[in-house]
Parts: sequence; structure tokens; C-alpha cells
Amino acid sequence: MNRPLLPLQLQIVACGTLLIFFCWVIYLVRYRRLSLRESLVWLVSTSAVFVLALFPRLLQWLAQALAVEIPSNALFALAILYLTVNVLSLTIVLSNGATRIRRLAQECAFLRGEMESLRAELQRHTVANQTPSGQP
Repeated sequence: MNRPLLPLQLQIVACGTLLIFFCWVIYLVRYRRLSLRESLVWLVSTSAVFVLALFPRLLQWLAQALAVEIPSNALFALAILYLTVNVLSLTIVLSNGATRIRRLAQECAFLRGEMESLRAELQRHTVANQTPSGQP
């Protein structure tokens, strides 16, 4: 007997869960808790898994194309690839953020030093322009 690759009940639960997750990511983007750039990986991967949940034969076809005997092994390989891409994208975001923070701290220190030197110069100029009391 030829059993379906993904039982209908599991297919419905998977599609429902993925739709909820997709809507949650959009909610986070909409209320600025997640930037659009970082959400792109989540939206694309959720859409891809949703398509695989709707059409499980695609996973079987992909497993055959990759010469993987069991489709679930292909799914695990894709999950590991996805996690690797996600970790890399998060590392890039963190690295860019650290670079921006370092640059802003340097600019802040430079501006603080410039402000202090201008204050000192203004004080010297104010003291030099004051006339001693008792002189007209």
C-alpha cells in the first residue's frame, strides 16, 4: 500500500503553524520590533517550508534530485543549511552594528573633546575681555 508522504492532519497543522508564524513575523516588522532586512530570511524560509508542506511530493523530488534516499534526510539537510544561512546573516548584522557603535563612540569622543576645547577658549576669551573693577 502506498502511504502518503505527509498525512493530511499533519499537513493541515504544519500549514496552519507556518501561516501563524508568517503573520507573526509581519506583525514584528509592522511594529518595528524586527527590521525588514532581517525578516527577509524568515519570510522566504517560511514560504519555502509552507510550499513543501502543501506539496510534499516536491520534497521527494528534491531528495531524488540530490541523490538522497530518504526525503526526511533531505529535509534535515535543508534545515541545517537554513540554520547556517540564518546564523551567517545574524553574524553580519551584529558585525555591522558593532562597527557602527564603534564609529559613533569615536565621533562622540571627538565631539566631546572639541566642545571642551571650545569651552576653555570661550572662558579664556571672556576673562581676557573683562575689565578690572574700578577702571572706567
